Amino acid sequence: MLPAPLISRGGDYMKEDVSMVECLELPLEPSIDATYRLLRANEDEAYYWKRVDRNLGWITRDEQEYLRNCTIGVAGCGGMGGQLAEKFLRLGVGTVRIADNERFDATNINRQFGAMRSTIGHVKAFETAKMLRAITDDTIIEVYPRGITARTAADFVAGCDVVCDEIEFWSIGARLALHRAARAAGVPVFMCNTVGFGSHLFLFQPDGMSIEDVLGLNEEDGWCLESGLTLAASDPSHARARARVMDAVLRLFPSWSDYSEGLDGPVGKKALKERLLREGCGAIIATNPPLACGFAADRVLLHLLKDSSVARVIVPMPDMPGYLFLDAALMRASVVTRRWW
Repeated sequence: MLPAPLISRGGDYMKEDVSMVECLELPLEPSIDATYRLLRANEDEAYYWKRVDRNLGWITRDEQEYLRNCTIGVAGCGGMGGQLAEKFLRLGVGTVRIADNERFDATNINRQFGAMRSTIGHVKAFETAKMLRAITDDTIIEVYPRGITARTAADFVAGCDVVCDEIEFWSIGARLALHRAARAAGVPVFMCNTVGFGSHLFLFQPDGMSIEDVLGLNEEDGWCLESGLTLAASDPSHARARARVMDAVLRLFPSWSDYSEGLDGPVGKKALKERLLREGCGAIIATNPPLACGFAADRVLLHLLKDSSVARVIVPMPDMPGYLFLDAALMRASVVTRRWW
């Protein structure tokens, strides 16, 4: 039998009293200063089992019922996070919690779940929640439009069975805060990134290697660097902060394939790193985030069902400092069991 999913909220370290508004639909003008819990508008048992019917056969009815009582937090509603939230919703997870403090712009349209012409300039968390609600109304959706901060991180992770870190590349303070809160609450964190046609998947366990160890930064460093990034691009402090953040976060891309080795031109590692440092934006090919999201969502599902009575023959997911890597262009899949970061 599977263990009972976590349902209580704990982890009070630096916990902010979050204003939680319970409703069936987001108001016409939701406030970014509130957190919203969209309750189940549809309690029809027959409907739920009809919509998840095609899962059965690969998972059991008991496992599906377990997922129905799980809570998954997805921090970040960008190219990976929005699609992951959708996958978990369609899977039949009972509560999907999302957080993002950014607004959509035109550059997001090539890959992000909630990005379209009509949502440019709109809050990512709200627009993603609306689209999730339009898919089905029998799931609880919790929305954190302020994103992950030092004081909202504990509330966001509390009660989650798993958290997915899909926080924006430069938001290093938020990333460190999320992981700190997850460790304190005993919640595992999955992180998946996409680079070219490849994807890395990491699993941070509460008692394992920390994100601080990987990045070489603590949370205070992270918030200081993130603050530096808000300065004008002409300010030397901004350039120094960007270079340091880039150096740290690129450690999470250990199997970065070039695809154009030995060639000069506008593609390849060198050109991409120069653009990232110069413009502050990374190149993400539109076709890879869906592959990466499916890859990550499958492994989150298998992790949640690890204590099931069903004996599955699968490749184990290594904890950090190990990781999984999948590349569609090179047709390469790797299990790295240990890496000296």
